[in-house]
Amino acid sequence: MSDKILTDDEKDALLEGVTNGEVEVQSLDGPRYANVRNFEIPERSRIITDSFPRLQRLNHRMVNRLSRLTEQMVNAETEISSGDITTLQYGQFCERITELTLVIEFSAEPLKGSALIFLHGDLVKQIVESFYGGSDNEIAEGVTDFFTRGESSVATLFSNDLLKMLAESWQPLIETNHKQVAIHLGTDIIDGFETNDTVVCADFDLSFAKQHQSFQVVWPVSMIAPLLPVFGGQKRERDAAEDARWEQSIRSRVIDSEIDISSRVGSSELTLGQVAALQPGDIIKIDDPCKSIVYVKDVPIIEGRFGVHAGRYAIETTAWLSSDFETAKQSPVQPI
Repeated sequence: MSDKILTDDEKDALLEGVTNGEVEVQSLDGPRYANVRNFEIPERSRIITDSFPRLQRLNHRMVNRLSRLTEQMVNAETEISSGDITTLQYGQFCERITELTLVIEFSAEPLKGSALIFLHGDLVKQIVESFYGGSDNEIAEGVTDFFTRGESSVATLFSNDLLKMLAESWQPLIETNHKQVAIHLGTDIIDGFETNDTVVCADFDLSFAKQHQSFQVVWPVSMIAPLLPVFGGQKRERDAAEDARWEQSIRSRVIDSEIDISSRVGSSELTLGQVAALQPGDIIKIDDPCKSIVYVKDVPIIEGRFGVHAGRYAIETTAWLSSDFETAKQSPVQPI
């Protein structure tokens, strides 16, 4: 850059001001320097995250099957999609519930504890009207503070289908028995659920009969704690003892399985013309007819000598041909 930051006159004025004290360049205590302080990095804290990609995939699989069951139940085209998964306190979740809600409590053995399905009032009434053949706009009007026995029964049919699909979608991960325990209103106090308990809430959207509703499945973290690493995308730790039992079982069954073996005695090469000219009674010369190879499923495994043993044609093994049988090479030869 050719332009000067300060002109010559400005430089002279600045130097004069510094000389006579009009321009202060440092405090009366002398120049100040930055202090360097030690900073201790604390141990890595445990972070609760809302990212459960494996659980999200299970939910996607579940809603595809649940949509078909719900269509058959309400006799209307139905679309169910999985939404967000959030981790929060149970009290915070309950504050989000502003309308009459039917709460289905269920267990999922062998997981300990129980989880909840929240079906909002509008969704329950829509399911009931469609179940009994009502039209799109025939939802019962009026505000109530309870559900009738019929409404609860129909809503239970939907929740049973939901529990069935949850169990099927979780089957590759864990074998569970999802079963309804009790029915509550959203305003009820449910035993085993405290306001400060941490829960994982999975949101779902349901559309049918030109209506859009939602419901939630709420899992206490204490209930699904053994599965949280898997839901977060980690691989489950293998049980060494169980793997050993499987290996022993497989080995014992493989040893007892039956296989077909075949052998080839000698070999010879002929031209195509010679083969075409063969006549009954012609003799084909075979190289070393005493040498034989034993095959299992067309895989050569044993080399041996062809002969007779105990009045039957037999092969006396001389060497293993497969590298998988290195330890067997030291064993004595046996007739086959």
